[in-house]
Amino acid sequence: MKHATDRPILDGVETLTGVFVFAATSKPQLIDAALLRPGRFDRLVFCDFPRWDERLEILKVHSRTVSLASDASLEDVASLTEGFTGADLAAILTDAGLAAVHELLDNQGNGVPESEPCISKELLMSVARKARPSTPADEKRRYDKEFGEFVSSRKSISTKARESKGKKVTLA
Repeated sequence: MKHATDRPILDGVETLTGVFVFAATSKPQLIDAALLRPGRFDRLVFCDFPRWDERLEILKVHSRTVSLASDASLEDVASLTEGFTGADLAAILTDAGLAAVHELLDNQGNGVPESEPCISKELLMSVARKARPSTPADEKRRYDKEFGEFVSSRKSISTKARESKGKKVTLA
């Protein structure tokens, strides 16, 4: 028996209750227009690049797997990484960890290292200063513009549909 709240997940696909379909893309301009028709993906959420506080949280999560010196400042790294993605931030810590391993091995000579590699403040900042975001600023501006156009086109369609309801249309 169907409930009144049941509706197809995507037009022409079986009805499931309590199932939500999410999709993600970094290339919204390449989405097939058929997926954007009403009854398909009804909500659009833009996930922008992380703000300073979000970058700091991302760095904290990824720093759990590396050894940081007590004076190494994730806050400073967050300040240097405007426009970086979560993956870009993780790469900074990975690269700093690898550099710490190389530094330790270079200082030990041919022997087996007697300590664990630790990312110093200087090493972390050096890696962070050299890092570049994977998405160039001009591409990010294009994404912002495309998303704005995409949203406004969907709003204009739904606004027109809503305004036409209840209005009598006279053809001349």
